[in-house]
Amino acid sequence: MPRLDQMVVPGVALIGGIVVAAVLYRLGGTSAVGALLIIGLVTITAAYCDTLFAQIAENARTEAALTHLSKSHEIMRVDSDLTRRALLELKQHVDDSIASRNDRVVTEVKVLESLVRRLASGIADRAQSEEPAFDDVPQRTTTQERAPAPTGTPRDTMLDTIRRALEDNRVELYMQPIVSLPQRRVRFYEALSRLRTEDGKIIMPSQYIKIAEPAGLMAVIDNMLLFRCVQVLQTWSQRNKEIGVFCNLSRETLQDRGFFAQFISYLEKNRELAGQLMFEISQEVFETLTSVENANIGHLADLGFMLSIDKVKSLDFDFGAARAKRVRYVKVPAHLMLGEPDAATARIHPADLKQLLMRYGLNLIAERIEYEREVLGVLDFHVDYGQGFLFGEAKPIRDVIMDHGLPTNAPVPQPGPASRPRPVSGGRAA
Repeated sequence: MPRLDQMVVPGVALIGGIVVAAVLYRLGGTSAVGALLIIGLVTITAAYCDTLFAQIAENARTEAALTHLSKSHEIMRVDSDLTRRALLELKQHVDDSIASRNDRVVTEVKVLESLVRRLASGIADRAQSEEPAFDDVPQRTTTQERAPAPTGTPRDTMLDTIRRALEDNRVELYMQPIVSLPQRRVRFYEALSRLRTEDGKIIMPSQYIKIAEPAGLMAVIDNMLLFRCVQVLQTWSQRNKEIGVFCNLSRETLQDRGFFAQFISYLEKNRELAGQLMFEISQEVFETLTSVENANIGHLADLGFMLSIDKVKSLDFDFGAARAKRVRYVKVPAHLMLGEPDAATARIHPADLKQLLMRYGLNLIAERIEYEREVLGVLDFHVDYGQGFLFGEAKPIRDVIMDHGLPTNAPVPQPGPASRPRPVSGGRAA
């Protein structure tokens, strides 16, 4: 059924034809037949023209719709290509992530295998060697340690406890804060090791070192601490990239070619931690590096990891060589800086130490700070950072996370006036 708008033009044409025919019939003398013909001709012509114009408009609309459809199809094709490419890139990224994660797992397993082999070797060597008397074992404690060694504990029982703690990976990671001065805001942590028994008791270094070292297990403990540091920083760095960690690197570890090769391979998978993980060696080790140890230090530098020197006993050493080996931090005991210069430190006065270190791009950390008067003293030497019981004692890594929320970088609370500082020494004996 035709629409009303389709009848308008023929209707108007019909009326117009009738009017024209009537005028011609009345005034022009046209016959009735001629008038009817005129009416039909005008009506048909108008209807045809209307249909033709309508068809042209419809064709134009159809062509525009086809053009729009073609453009939409092209856009969809481009979107489809982009989506396909994005899916391929996502798949490649997932595959790479899985491969990288698998590589990390493999390297972690290799490191653990190396530690287990070292543990087994240490136990075997211990079993074959003559056991010295319990009281004859050398003490590896410092004058600042106050924790007494266990009395009445059979040596074999302690050794078995240490062995089982290592086998079950019960090497606890503790962190002691290193703060910026004078702001006293946490800037770094030093990683320290503790062993935990099966019933949850903590074995302090002053208790286990004298048993573990003769049995050849101290290298295993040190290496396990390195491994734990990297594992913790893998998670730590995802939430806070401003806090760094110092981890002790013992001479035994540097000399252990088997473990260190595996450890370097492990660090290659975690090179993003190079700005947060600093390896620490003593001044004695640094000044007597062998060719093997020097090469291993070079491997760490090639991966971008920085070094720190601690256990400084003399301020007179080669700072240029330290800079060349990628040393960036030097830890000096507060009492060495504040005491009167003696023969060991006569060539460098403590007041000139900071300026000399700056010349070589090194940062100064005053460690073993226990009293406020020591803080005031080292501030006179423009020390960059401070470490010691005054700023915080070593805490389990879980407590550090809870206290700081990884970390909030809030000022370190100071002990109250009634508190008596307990000396805490740096390094693994802390």
